[in-house]
Parts: sequence; C-alpha cells; structure tokens
Amino acid sequence: MTNFAGNGNLSSLKSSFLREESFYLVFSGVNIFLAITATLGNILVLIALYKVSCIHPPTKLLLRCLAITDLCVGLVVQPIFIASLLKIPSEVWNDLYRTATYLSWILSGVSILTTAAISVDRLLALLLGLRYSHTVTLRRVRVVIVCFLLTTISNGLIYSLYSPDIGSNVGFVVVLFSLFISVFSYTKVILRLRQHQAQIQQYAGHEQANGREIPLNIELYKKMVYSIAWVQLAMVVCYFPAILIMTMMMTEWRDCNFFFRITARTTLLFNSSLNPFLYCWKISEVRQEVKNTVKEILCLQ
Repeated sequence: MTNFAGNGNLSSLKSSFLREESFYLVFSGVNIFLAITATLGNILVLIALYKVSCIHPPTKLLLRCLAITDLCVGLVVQPIFIASLLKIPSEVWNDLYRTATYLSWILSGVSILTTAAISVDRLLALLLGLRYSHTVTLRRVRVVIVCFLLTTISNGLIYSLYSPDIGSNVGFVVVLFSLFISVFSYTKVILRLRQHQAQIQQYAGHEQANGREIPLNIELYKKMVYSIAWVQLAMVVCYFPAILIMTMMMTEWRDCNFFFRITARTTLLFNSSLNPFLYCWKISEVRQEVKNTVKEILCLQ
C-alpha cells in the first residue's frame, strides 16, 4: 500500500511538472510573437509619424513617446520576461522577473500618463483656439514627458527596493488619476463639439463658437480624438487584468496563483503590440505612410 501510494504521488508530481512545463512553453511562445510584433509595428509607426506632417508637433511628440515606450517593451521587457519563463536557476529567474517587473512598471506608467496628456492636449486644442500653438509648445511637452519619466522611475525604485505595497498604492493612484483626467477631457471635448455643431446649424454654416472662429479642421480633429480614444480604451482593457491582480496582491489574496500573474503580465504587454494596429486602423495618414514604408523596404530586397 505504501509503495502504491508513493507511486501515485510520484505520478501526480510528474503530471504537475509536465503541465507547468507546457504552461511556460505556451506563454514563452506567445510573448516571443508579441515581442516581434511590438518591435516591428512600433518601428513602422515611428517612421510614419516622422513623415506625417498634418499632426501638430506637440501632439506628434506625445504619440512618439507612446510608441517609444511600446517599442521598449518589445525590445527589452518582453525578452527579459521570456527569459524568466524559461527553465533557469531560481536566483537568476527571480532577478530577471524583478527586472521585467521594474521596467514594465516604468514603461506602463509613462504610457498611462502619456495617453492622459494626449487627451488633455486634444481638449486644449479645442478650447484655446488660436492660443493653442503658443500655449502647447514642444518645449513644454518635453518637460511634461521628463516629469512622467522621473515620476515612474521613482515609483519603480520604491516598488523594487523599498516597499512593494507603497509602490503599488502610488501606481494605483496614478492609474485612477490618469483615467479620471482622460474621461473628464473626452467628456468636455464631446460636449464642446456638440455645442459647436449646434452653433453651425444655428448660424447657417458659419463655424463660430461664442462669437469666435475655431481655427481647426473639425473633421480632422474628430478623427484624431476618436483615434486616441480607441488607443486609451485598448489600454484600459489590457491593463485591467494586471490592475485586478495587483489589487488582489494588496489584500488577502497576496499568494494568488502564479498562472494569473503571468497571464495578467502577458495581457498588459499585449497592449504594446495592439497600439500600432490601432494607429494604422484609425489614423489614415499613419496607415498610408506605413504602407509606403513597407513598399520601400520590399522594393529594396
């Protein structure tokens, strides 16, 4: 009976080991594919943004910042994450996993804050009118991006070196604050556009708002707003599992199943592969330049 029980336990351990091996292999393969698509997709988007001239330079800079963070995910974070999923010594595995966590923490924070900044940029473009180009300048946008980097790096250091709980709490507040700013900005934009449309009808085609002309191509503006809204929606969907797991780890669910943590991390990193497709789908100018770049590359071969 003892030998039979021992053989049963051994068989159960082998089965569990094989399932774990399959789990690591599947997620490694998925992340390899996502790393390739994130890298190639965001390189093409950055080239396209360089060529596109119809997007206001500060807005273009924010879009570039978002694409660069996604490119860094594909080039740096996902390869480290893939290495951490492979069978290597536990000490090295822990170091790799911490490094991937720290880098994704920084890049995710910059991405979330940048999308919120883009929503504020679009609101200011509508509210300020002629003053927009003088108020929202490249220099000021660069300062904002540097502040985002310093904030997320500091919080990443707090999370990694001092207290994961404090780092998680700060990160959670940043996410909620960014979402609030974005929702507020888009709500104001929608209300303002409706007001503008009503005034167009009232004044029989004269594009006025409060007695003042709005120096914007409204149709182009709407396209850009809707495009960024789609990017932000995709980010919320991809980040939600990670935020949920982080919340569970801050409560009594600290020892939540490792499977859920790996799944949440993969879903979060998937956002970096998804964004280039959203740019090409929703921004026709970017889509055209990406097509032109691909044709040029194919012709060179």
